[in-house]
Amino acid sequence: MTEPVRVSIGDMELSMSRARAEQLVVSLKSQLDVGVTREPGGGLVLPDGHPLWEQHTGLDGHRDYPEWGADSDLADVEAFYQPVRGKAKVFLDLLIDHPGRLLTVDDLCRLAGGDVFSGPRSIAGAINGLYRSHKASGRRYPFYWWEGRPTSYAMKLSVAELFRRARANLGE
Repeated sequence: MTEPVRVSIGDMELSMSRARAEQLVVSLKSQLDVGVTREPGGGLVLPDGHPLWEQHTGLDGHRDYPEWGADSDLADVEAFYQPVRGKAKVFLDLLIDHPGRLLTVDDLCRLAGGDVFSGPRSIAGAINGLYRSHKASGRRYPFYWWEGRPTSYAMKLSVAELFRRARANLGE
C-alpha cells in the first residue's frame, strides 16, 4: 500500500492516493487551460476572462481599485503612462508588448536585455516607479502578479491594447 498524498488548497488539506492526486491534477489543469494558448517555449497566454486573473497575489494596489476598461479610459491611460520613466517604463512596455502572457522574473530580465533588471528586487523597484501614476489614476495597477518561484506578471489583453494605443498616441 502506498503512502497517501496530501494536497493543500488554501486552508483545506486533502489526503488521497497518488493515482487520485494525479487525476485531480489533470482535471484541474484541463479546467484552467480553457482558452489558454501556449507560445513557443511554453509561455502561457491567458484570455481576459480566465479564472487565473482572479487568483492573483496583488493586494491593495491591485484589488481596491476599479479595473482598466472601456475606450473612454484612453485619456486616463495616457495620463498614467506619460510620466512613467526608467525601469518602470521598461517593465510596463514589456507587459504591453506581451499581452496576456505570464512573464516570469527570468522572462522579464531576458526580454529587457542588457543589465536593466538583475532579478526580483530590481523588478520590485521598477514597480515602485508606477506608484504615483497608480494613485493619480484612481485605478488598479494595470497588471497582475502571482507570487511564486518564480513570480510571474501579466497584463490582460484588453488592458494591454488600451496602453498600446495610449503609447502610440503619445508618440512613444
